[in-house]
Amino acid sequence: MKKYVAVIFIIALFSSCCKWEKGACTEYKGYHKFIYEPIVISEDCNCIVAGKVKYLKDCKTVALIHYGDGECDNIATKIICENGDCYGKDNETLESYEFTIKCNGNTINEGIVEADELELLFDLNAGPQP
Repeated sequence: MKKYVAVIFIIALFSSCCKWEKGACTEYKGYHKFIYEPIVISEDCNCIVAGKVKYLKDCKTVALIHYGDGECDNIATKIICENGDCYGKDNETLESYEFTIKCNGNTINEGIVEADELELLFDLNAGPQP
């Protein structure tokens, strides 16, 4: 009996959309962002030059932001996802846009997405700013 309870617990743990913080499981409702490649700020241009951020709504990926490959060009790429999928058959993005970053040396924090940032996320001519 204990074996079955343990198996059910493990399945529930890995299939649920939650994050363990200080011993409590917190459900992610609404929009949240997570850094999945470290954000790099160049000292030469005081701008984010690399890093990747994932935006989720109710545990499904809605967008990815790629801040570059290390070059001081203040260009980032926004990938819009559908139903949690961001790439098609040939690993091509479903929908992507480039936008310019305001180089101010600020960093990006994980967590809840504010309304103004959310508006920029879905604006085809702009993107989230640090």
